[in-house]
Amino acid sequence: MSMQNDLFESQGSAPLHRLFFALLPSASERAQVADVADGLRASHPHTRWVNPERYHLTLHYLGESSGPREDWIARAREAAESFSGEAFHLQLDHLLPLGNPRRPALTLAASSSSTELLRFWRGLQERLIRAGFKDHVGKSFVPHLTLGYSEPGAATPAVASVGLAPDGFVLIQSIEGQSGYTFLGHWRLGTD
Repeated sequence: MSMQNDLFESQGSAPLHRLFFALLPSASERAQVADVADGLRASHPHTRWVNPERYHLTLHYLGESSGPREDWIARAREAAESFSGEAFHLQLDHLLPLGNPRRPALTLAASSSSTELLRFWRGLQERLIRAGFKDHVGKSFVPHLTLGYSEPGAATPAVASVGLAPDGFVLIQSIEGQSGYTFLGHWRLGTD
């Protein structure tokens, strides 16, 4: 084996591909969330902030793999195609640290969820379980949108509430090390 091949092989494994369903804020909703984040920058100087173009509210995380999983994508799309949820509104009204205690996500979360949102989340969950994602979909749901990654014990002051009125949900593939997302499908919600 040549030295050149050794160098390429030692660069590590393939980047992780993550697959999930999410809600995306509209442009005006995204601007409101960015305003909340901007208001926190002075009091959270060690936070690594999420680019507003990446704001999303994860519904169901389906897993990660060392490359694209076309079988997962096909099954996820099939589950979404057979589902039509009602429209709903959501108020993100407080800061909530979640995830890794050493570098928690600083999230803008909802104090409560509407019946319509929970019905939608459970309906999509049921279809994903039938599609073979039983071991991947969440058992509970805390509606939140990640603003950044902070230090343990970061302050969680009162913030302005941001209302979301999603028109649909999306299937997203995120590839480790890449700044953008790949959108693999968009499904509309019903109207009020």
